[in-house]
Amino acid sequence: MGAWVAFRWAAAAGLAVSVLDYAALAGLPRRQRRFDLTDPAYLLKFFGHPLAGGLLASAYASSQPEATPLVAVILGAAAPGIWRTIVRSGSAIARLLLGHVPLPPGPNRSRTRV
Repeated sequence: MGAWVAFRWAAAAGLAVSVLDYAALAGLPRRQRRFDLTDPAYLLKFFGHPLAGGLLASAYASSQPEATPLVAVILGAAAPGIWRTIVRSGSAIARLLLGHVPLPPGPNRSRTRV
């Protein structure tokens, strides 16, 4: 399967997840909704999920020539969770590393600790 075919399969799966998410959102009263379809942030999420899934499946299909449409569909549906986990893990690691980095000496800071 080629990268373009994998992109289309995964984007279709990501779009299906976005539509199901919107259908669940439509069942809530307007006051309880965090976003609405007219909100630009939600529109970015609605169209960003299929795009992210398509890019992920395209990269996978490029590196694995024996990839199947089923793998592309699974990657497309799971892509939002995968990217969310990558971002959260990266930010947690950055906070951990930055918490242990000593501050550079400045005009009001000495090199020795008191």
